[in-house]
Amino acid sequence: MHLIVRVIVLAGLVAALPSLGLAESEIPGWGKAKWGMSHTEVKKLYALNPWEHDKKPTCKMKRKIKILGRDFAVAFYFDQRSADGKLYRVVLAHFNNDITDVLWLKSVKDMLVEKYGNPDTFDIHGKMKASKWIKSDNRLKLTTLAGKSVMCAIEYTSLGSESKKL
Repeated sequence: MHLIVRVIVLAGLVAALPSLGLAESEIPGWGKAKWGMSHTEVKKLYALNPWEHDKKPTCKMKRKIKILGRDFAVAFYFDQRSADGKLYRVVLAHFNNDITDVLWLKSVKDMLVEKYGNPDTFDIHGKMKASKWIKSDNRLKLTTLAGKSVMCAIEYTSLGSESKKL
């Protein structure tokens, strides 16, 4: 009987690990790319397509990445006010028409909870769900939509001062 109680207590402690401070306390960027890196520095790390000049200059990776078996496009956003652009946002996006992917969407959130702890906010707007983690001067946002199609966007953003972005 005591062994069963010990196993249950141990399982409860293991399940609570992210909330006990073992989760990441920072979001310094995405992958090898860190906030404030220049476009040239990021291009040395990842094969990027040419700039897409817009109000928010973007460079997309030439290849998609896999997360839990699904393809994600990756876009890097650079502040255009500095000579070589400074990285301040990375967005990973996945779209498909497989409406059975609802459980997969939950797995993506579970993966982020395991790494960063429980989200600071969670909102539901119809079939769209948004979870946000705020870590120091940075934010992680997971947005999912399940309906006639499935969308999953993971957005890493530097919320640091403007001086760090230039």
